[in-house]
Amino acid sequence: MGIMFIQRGGHGYHTIRVHGFLSLPLGTIVRLLATNSNEKQQQSESSPFLENIKHLYQTVQNLNSDDVWNNNVCKQMLLHPRNPCEALCAKLFLNVEPSSKVFVCDSCNRFTTFQNLHCTCGKPINKQPKNLDSDGQGNNAQNGVFVRENGSLFLVSDDLKIVTDSLLSSVQMLIESWYPDLTQLEEVTHNIGKNEILNLLKYALTSREPLTNTILATSSKSNKKDNPPSQFASAVRALPCPSNRSKMDIKVLQTKSQKKTIIAEANEDFVDFIFSFLTMPLGSIVKLLGPNSFAGCVGNLYKSVENLDPTSVLLNPGVAHQFGCLNQPLNISEGQPPHTRYYYGTGIPNKEYSCTHFGNYETREGMIEGGVISKSRGSIYRPKSLYQLYPRSVNGSEDVIGFVKRATLYGIGDDLNVKPLSANSLLSYLKVLSLPLDDLEVKVSIGEAEALSFLGAFLTSRFTLTSGLKRPFECA
Repeated sequence: MGIMFIQRGGHGYHTIRVHGFLSLPLGTIVRLLATNSNEKQQQSESSPFLENIKHLYQTVQNLNSDDVWNNNVCKQMLLHPRNPCEALCAKLFLNVEPSSKVFVCDSCNRFTTFQNLHCTCGKPINKQPKNLDSDGQGNNAQNGVFVRENGSLFLVSDDLKIVTDSLLSSVQMLIESWYPDLTQLEEVTHNIGKNEILNLLKYALTSREPLTNTILATSSKSNKKDNPPSQFASAVRALPCPSNRSKMDIKVLQTKSQKKTIIAEANEDFVDFIFSFLTMPLGSIVKLLGPNSFAGCVGNLYKSVENLDPTSVLLNPGVAHQFGCLNQPLNISEGQPPHTRYYYGTGIPNKEYSCTHFGNYETREGMIEGGVISKSRGSIYRPKSLYQLYPRSVNGSEDVIGFVKRATLYGIGDDLNVKPLSANSLLSYLKVLSLPLDDLEVKVSIGEAEALSFLGAFLTSRFTLTSGLKRPFECA
């Protein structure tokens, strides 16, 4: 037996947490699923998309910082990308992501969310003051964080179609579920915690019945109407043809006989583009490729948010501020700097009764070891304004750079395995493959249209380069 739909009462917190899946960057999804205790106990359905994200994440993990990265923080940024809606997620009743830590250089009044980043003064930033804003976090959950609500109940179908509760909505969901015998339905109550939310995230990417897989830990045997995901080629033909304003030159070595990509030779811009997939949130990827490009039920979730609140930030969250790709060929925007400012001090203001001035109180400092920070100026005794450092910098400079080193050639395999390239390493690679030289050819250049095709292949194919560079549509 499977789940037809669930009803979420009260404030609908878990419903909004499910909506929040669209704000998660791909790198965060991999990390959350890997740390979920139930992930190793349950066998997930096959999904090229999920496997490709995992492989790309592992590629970044395995690359030596001395060979590739501009500094020791660039790798951290890709493995721990920031949620562009982090401030909103902190207001959720059940937030599966911890808020970013803040580290301070009290000599320069600078801060960062990455430990050991070198300040402009040359010192590594390791000091982590107490964050007064995080005290009691999670106790101020708000209703309508991501979509506009009026206290309504919600219905969530097994394939993550979410609507406000009504008699007509219930009947409509039963009709769409294709379940003929209503006498076999029963009402049960389940508690949803962090592990269940993470399992639901996994199955939303891989299954057509994620609620059944998550809550009942099984698959439905009912004759549900099949709704397979569209092929990427058919999904992107409806999109307007991109311009060629962001051109990246790469060389692709492929076999003439099978048209299979062996290896691509590219500079830092293309490698930054590939690695930046880990910083892209689900919602922005769906916006680019269309809801029908995904396996699982992510498309249904996206369309539900669109129907409930067409202005929701989840429909195109963008990449978090400072996490963008310098030469991004896709139309995914980078978030603006936050309007709030951090203040730093060595303690908090305490009002104490004055013995010298009868009936009056004096404000004195309540020292706190390690110092304190807050977005509220009045919470800090003699506060100092903090200014955020740009994490991708060399030796504390303010110059904007990419994730990987400049003026370096990289080899990219069909499975997106990346490594610095030299003539000797390429020859050794070809010898291992034992391919005849007369079966090889070189194709050159990738533009914005190919980049869109490449991202689509990342969702659907285990051979991303071969599938993505076939360019499944032509511009008029």
